[in-house]
Amino acid sequence: MATYVIREAKPKLGALVKQAAAGETIYLLNGKAMVALVPARPAHDVPTELDVSAVNRRLAASEETPSAPWKTGDAGRVAKQVLRQKERR
Repeated sequence: MATYVIREAKPKLGALVKQAAAGETIYLLNGKAMVALVPARPAHDVPTELDVSAVNRRLAASEETPSAPWKTGDAGRVAKQVLRQKERR
């Protein structure tokens, strides 16, 4: 478990996300507010074709059921789909 204030975390956010994805809980402090970086877990298998609203629904569902693990490639596939949707707009 590691704790950082926001100004310390900003330059190493990518590395902190990798640590959190590997299972370490990272706490971020902003004044009295505190949040945790933890891996998101989709509630169900992620289909190969998703739109942005479907991604948001999946992420919201993952907060309610954090025990469903990501499968290999899920995060990358979701990120590519979101970027494609943004490019179409």
